[in-house]
Amino acid sequence: MRHDGFVTVNSSETSQQKAIVRQRIRTARAVQAPFERAEAGRAIAHGVLEVINPVRPTCIALYFSTASEPSTDELLEELWSRNIQVITPRVDGTALLWVETERSTPTAIGAFGIREALGTVTELSDAQVIVLPALAIDPMGHRLGQGGGFYDRALAQFESPPLLIAVVNDTEDHEDIPVESHDARVDVVVTNARIRYITPIQK
Repeated sequence: MRHDGFVTVNSSETSQQKAIVRQRIRTARAVQAPFERAEAGRAIAHGVLEVINPVRPTCIALYFSTASEPSTDELLEELWSRNIQVITPRVDGTALLWVETERSTPTAIGAFGIREALGTVTELSDAQVIVLPALAIDPMGHRLGQGGGFYDRALAQFESPPLLIAVVNDTEDHEDIPVESHDARVDVVVTNARIRYITPIQK
């Protein structure tokens, strides 16, 4: 799976444009009712499972959703029920550690107010699928994150990344996003309304 789509030169102007898009999407997410986020999470869980069924992964990197993101609770439960190993991120300085996470794994609120697992640390390279949080995705599959660069740094370790799935609300897909050289390009976008394949999946 390739992630070498069109990129632009890094610039302060591009960063400012990204900040404007981020603020607009964060504002829209803030007014979503909890039941809407839960419903979106259920639909997204079904979509992700449809994508990964042909892949038959044994380990998936996922994340605990925040109060403003489409919920990942349903997807976590589905993966655990299928005995698929789940690893979740924990912030460590400017990097992410990846933690083996089960239903019984203790959690705590960590950096940036995000829930983090307190289990055994493992390697992201163990995962055959990485499910990425995002604020928006452009038509070519470039991902707009929260701006901290944690996932961009995590993905930079791969010469050939595993299957990358971005999760957003349907209104946040096909956004006009300024693209920088470090921005990841995902393989699949799953929203509460549809699945969009950027890269054909090898079965």
